[in-house]
Amino acid sequence: MLRPSAGLLALCFCGAAVAADPPAKVPFAGSATDAINHYIVEGWKTADIKKAADKAPDTEFLRRCFIDLIGRIAGPDEVIDFEQDRSPNKRAKLVTRLLNSVEYTPKVNGVPVKAGDDGKKNKVYNYSEEFANHWANQWTVLLLSRTSHRVYREQLHAWLADEFSKDTPHNEIVTQLLTATGAGNRNGAANFVAVHLGDPIPADQRADLGNHDAVPITSRVTRLFLGIQTQCVQCHDHPFIKGLEQSDFWGVNAFFRQTTRSATPTSTTGNNRNMMVEDKLEVKDSDAINKAGRVYFERRDGKMMATKSVFLKGYAAIEIDEGSAKGPRLSDGKTRREQLAAHIVGHDNFARAQVNRVWGHLFGRGLQKDPTIDDFGSHNEIVHRELIDKLADDFVKYNYNTKALLEWICTSDVYSLSHVANKDYADPKYDPYFARMPLKAMSPETLFDALAYATQSEAVTSKDPVRRRQLRDAWLGKLVRNFGDDEGNEMTFNGTIVQALLMMNGKELNDEVKRKDTGVVAETMKKHARKRGEAFFHAVVDDLFLTALNRHATRVEMTTLLDIMKKGGVMKSDKPDEPTKGPYPPKGKGPNPPPMVGVGGSYLFDTTYYQDVFWALLNTNEFILNH
Repeated sequence: MLRPSAGLLALCFCGAAVAADPPAKVPFAGSATDAINHYIVEGWKTADIKKAADKAPDTEFLRRCFIDLIGRIAGPDEVIDFEQDRSPNKRAKLVTRLLNSVEYTPKVNGVPVKAGDDGKKNKVYNYSEEFANHWANQWTVLLLSRTSHRVYREQLHAWLADEFSKDTPHNEIVTQLLTATGAGNRNGAANFVAVHLGDPIPADQRADLGNHDAVPITSRVTRLFLGIQTQCVQCHDHPFIKGLEQSDFWGVNAFFRQTTRSATPTSTTGNNRNMMVEDKLEVKDSDAINKAGRVYFERRDGKMMATKSVFLKGYAAIEIDEGSAKGPRLSDGKTRREQLAAHIVGHDNFARAQVNRVWGHLFGRGLQKDPTIDDFGSHNEIVHRELIDKLADDFVKYNYNTKALLEWICTSDVYSLSHVANKDYADPKYDPYFARMPLKAMSPETLFDALAYATQSEAVTSKDPVRRRQLRDAWLGKLVRNFGDDEGNEMTFNGTIVQALLMMNGKELNDEVKRKDTGVVAETMKKHARKRGEAFFHAVVDDLFLTALNRHATRVEMTTLLDIMKKGGVMKSDKPDEPTKGPYPPKGKGPNPPPMVGVGGSYLFDTTYYQDVFWALLNTNEFILNH
């Protein structure tokens, strides 16, 4: 890296005039959404991308928004409601609605959709509540991982859902998580620190060193909230980031050495393990232990070192290897965890880390060269530096409002792009420039909610919360395979063939698809019972496509499916066209039309055929992937 002084010195020796410094680049002054549009296009120019992907169709955009913002796919009535909206800003209206609406009734052909057995009440969606639940799901996994016991996850989830429903600013949520005291069953936030306090320190050393080593919570805090992975420097200085040293890890660690908990958390290896659980973990701070504030650590050369509770240097200093000066200590009577929280939310990487995490949630990768969303440093170049800085500044200006951040991004031009890349720029080297919407695997929780909503499973329709939880645990047990460690690293559902097969052949999915009286297929056939002939077939199949894939069946798909049905057999009837006339079921023929004979045994009103179609749609890549 050339230093300015060296460059000036060289110019003086050769007698050349000293050039003036180039004018400072003026930050983009428009709105955050305009800035996204501006800087992404600038990135395309840098990468010599002359044509990005086309704009995504409305139904693709709709499905993407539902999955990203509220964690499920849309229902047929919601698809049609959006499809029939002719306003030019319908996409922005949808984003705002999914983030904020507490009472929304979709319309079909201008008529409010009805709900309930009597069909008189309007169907009402509380999208704001669904948003809070979805983001609580995401952050519960981030904070506790899927390997923590269900009880602790449920307690933390309830707390998070409440905070998201109140639009609590991100800095306040993080502060509460870091400083929470009391029992986890009363203050769910306390479970974050309680579960990750680490191994107990030998009893005879606790007065000096504290009750727990606090190793897991140390690395988790810096990674989640600052995007700085200090677990790499627990045992040695960082091999790639010269400004990040072993003492940095233990300096943060010292802030937790006066924290205690009432008991050791119950561990579990699965969602359904039935065992005694310590469900009242209580977290406190005690100034009677670790009074000197020292933490000892051993360097690789065997030398013992010590540090006190000193915080990381600023991100900018780390990036340019600016010595080893640490952040200032706070000594205003706050507990160490309160001091830590102030350092965290005041760090110059705090807002940037949240921007990158939200961007990664929406696009499947952050704004850096590598797709990771929580690993900042000189080893991982920020490709869109001006954009991330602009969004971080506005995020702070708007009081750390995560919904505002989501709205800026989701109403941008780049979020509206199709997942189908321009063929000239399909190479992965163009991925950091977002010339298309990347395909993303849904998280297990989101995939479960999408499946449960599509099939109208009891897991979402049952009024019994215990039953809903049992079904959720059973489904998620098939979708998740955990191999966790104390850093929260784990393997989860990622769309592999083996995991897809587990889902396709799972009893839970098959049982839901095959429900005879109350299943989606049965209800769809009843809905169109008065349609005649192939009109009945078209209506049922199209509704199943809307339900599973949130789009209409194409002409080719409809023709192909009808052709398969026709080739399956012929009606055993003196009047072959009789079953294609009149309502379903055909008058005077009982619950089903006369049986068909032939190779496939298919017939126009055969529930089994439509169940097979629905099952196949739920197992397509188009359903499993978020695009």
